[in-house]
Amino acid sequence: MRKVAVLAVLLFFLAPGAASAFPFGGRASIVLPCHYNSTIYSLVGPPIGGEYIWTTGTRTYSFGPPTHAGQYLLGLAGAPYYCIYNLSPLIIYTGIAITMLGTSR
Repeated sequence: MRKVAVLAVLLFFLAPGAASAFPFGGRASIVLPCHYNSTIYSLVGPPIGGEYIWTTGTRTYSFGPPTHAGQYLLGLAGAPYYCIYNLSPLIIYTGIAITMLGTSR
């Protein structure tokens, strides 16, 4: 019983750290507006690239959300998210939700 209590306390203190944001940034090679859930999917290249999704809850600075390929994106990302690109046929893109973002023109 004592081991379970210790494990519960450890999980309580470590779990928020697992959900914290991490930095990302690079040049976007693909930018797709997802009209069905008001998000924007971006495929970002190096130095810290990946698949990222701008949401309406993203804190966005200067030049607004991503609008076209070739833009540079820099910010923080957090939890997994999705982009509903098309309903028929169903096309869904997955990525990491952007929590804070600055873009180039």
